[in-house]
Amino acid sequence: MDFQSFSNSRLGIGLALAVSRATPPALGYRIARAGARRLAAESDAPMVRAIRTNQWMASGRTLEGAALDEAVRSTLEMSGRFLYDIYHLPKDPQALLSRVVVNETFERFLAETSRGPHVVVGVHLGNFDLVGQALGISGWRAQVLSVAEPNGGYQWQNEMRKRNGLEMTPVTIESLKRAARRLSDGGTVLTGIDRPLPEAELRPRFFGAPANVPVLHVRLAMRAQAPVIVISALRREDGLYELQASDPMTMTGSVKNPDDVLRNAETALAVAEELITRTPRQWAMPHAVWPDIQAPWAAHDSGGTPNDG
Repeated sequence: MDFQSFSNSRLGIGLALAVSRATPPALGYRIARAGARRLAAESDAPMVRAIRTNQWMASGRTLEGAALDEAVRSTLEMSGRFLYDIYHLPKDPQALLSRVVVNETFERFLAETSRGPHVVVGVHLGNFDLVGQALGISGWRAQVLSVAEPNGGYQWQNEMRKRNGLEMTPVTIESLKRAARRLSDGGTVLTGIDRPLPEAELRPRFFGAPANVPVLHVRLAMRAQAPVIVISALRREDGLYELQASDPMTMTGSVKNPDDVLRNAETALAVAEELITRTPRQWAMPHAVWPDIQAPWAAHDSGGTPNDG
């Protein structure tokens, strides 16, 4: 079992939870830093390759050499901090809520999504999971379309999310029908915008290249005539997390027209690009968004060249 598979397993998440609960923040962050350095050195690991290409694309293909190496290490460290922050917290909902900035954007998002149907799409930026649960604790109710066929680790995480008010439904035909009904009843559906699909039917352009990102949210919104809101959860210098939320976007055209679906998807992705560009090292996406593109190798690596597919 590779590291990524282990870290998403029930055993891996249980170990991360135990270590996080038992260590103070200063030590927890040092462990995250050391672990990131160790992982980043495994240049052939699929997760490291994916993060390397994702960071390269997010930079406008400008990072190279030592700067790109450092971007990978820093991204891994930030991802470790995000995991520590959420697992270190006790089960008390108020402790979790105390790590989130409840400001005008937070309150406006709660108010906006209480008025009629909305499709909310999250960028895996900052501690998206922690802020999502804080919204649930604050009374926000949404059906979450999560990873299909979740393994033991994901199931454990979903149980934690359910305790804090989120309705977790792995993607299936039945859960999609439920999402459509929820939207027709004026409710809210949440899913991700940047987690790649193994075999994408349509490939909207993301950071200038066709990407294997989903368009499910667009189709749901178009059928329900519901606006789309893009959200993320940036980590501030003071260690608190702050919700970022776009204005509601109308999805126009016909859901039967692939060009309209792609255009709407790219409208939402443009917002995701802007959010990622603000703090790219907080983009905690360990999967290959562009599987047919390979970031350039550093001079000390054994070989390989970029391939734009």
